[in-house]
Amino acid sequence: MRAAAGGRIPVAQIIGNSALGGVAACILNYYSHMDRERYRFDFFTYGPSPFDEKLHGIDPEAKVFYIPSLDKTFYKAVPALKNLLAEGGYPIVHSHMTTLSAFALHAAKKAGVPVRICHAHSTFDRQSDHWIIKSILRPFAAKDATHLMACGSAAAENLYRARAKEAYILPNAIDLEHFTPDAGEKTALGFSGRLLLFAGRFANQKNLFFLLDAFATARKREAMTLALVGGGEQEQALRAHTEKLGIADSVRFVPPCDPAPYYAAADLFCLPSLYEGFPVVGVEAQSAGLPCLFSDKITREADLCGDNAFLPLDAGVWAEEMLRPRKKTEHPAQILREKHYDICAEAQRLAAYYGAALNGLHG
Repeated sequence: MRAAAGGRIPVAQIIGNSALGGVAACILNYYSHMDRERYRFDFFTYGPSPFDEKLHGIDPEAKVFYIPSLDKTFYKAVPALKNLLAEGGYPIVHSHMTTLSAFALHAAKKAGVPVRICHAHSTFDRQSDHWIIKSILRPFAAKDATHLMACGSAAAENLYRARAKEAYILPNAIDLEHFTPDAGEKTALGFSGRLLLFAGRFANQKNLFFLLDAFATARKREAMTLALVGGGEQEQALRAHTEKLGIADSVRFVPPCDPAPYYAAADLFCLPSLYEGFPVVGVEAQSAGLPCLFSDKITREADLCGDNAFLPLDAGVWAEEMLRPRKKTEHPAQILREKHYDICAEAQRLAAYYGAALNGLHG
């Protein structure tokens, strides 16, 4: 095993598209609370993004390597990744690529990496993007893995099937103190009245056109505002859809930013995704005490505080639930801490897991 500069153990984190929010943010969150005197995370991504600057703000010595796309040009990506991993002498490769881990971990095995972790971050079904390809790759995702990991039992069962119980569950933990509710945020952000919130990528998976349709129906019966925090390829089409529905004056588009003040300001969080693993935004919202409306495609494990609804993708049903009064959760941080969502404690668990894996345990 080759140690990094300063005696630190290098861990290769393979994340692919670092511009996609949830997974990259989750891993950075763990690294910011990790034992960085013992471990150094290097990341393998598809190209430059704001992620790079955030990483170097945490650890200037961490490295980012750009590789060809594992989905579009795997025949180029596998040898390129194999060479980089071999040159880096990594004792651990942690792949966050779901079914594309089939390629990433094959490269790691060919490079002679002894600890190869396959991490399931999401579920998928027939409504998911690239369903056929994912289904074909699923049996091979963990073929070259020495260890299995998942964000929750639903993600483990979806990817690993019969081997799901072998997976180590690493929650999508967060900094609970950062999301402590602040009653003054609504006024500070310029909102008044009832505020609904979405935070995340403006992508097909998040089902935001449906959310706007449901909100438009609810808005006819009660004055309220919807804040969409994030960005993505659908933004212009979503803006046009608000105009078409006549709700443009009631929908505020907020560029990507720290969502904590918006969680504090909101009255209800909405996530009508077509598919998810274990949504980090759902954990953040509940940490701020927010009741949540989730689609019934999201695992019930996401109901951490017991104040949330899982709804079919019917706009009328969602509109009714948007209008239903709901109280915020009292002492949410205490509840989440007891359920292992405190990043300070969970980062220590991840460090211990790596150590045990290197000593031949777990797998």
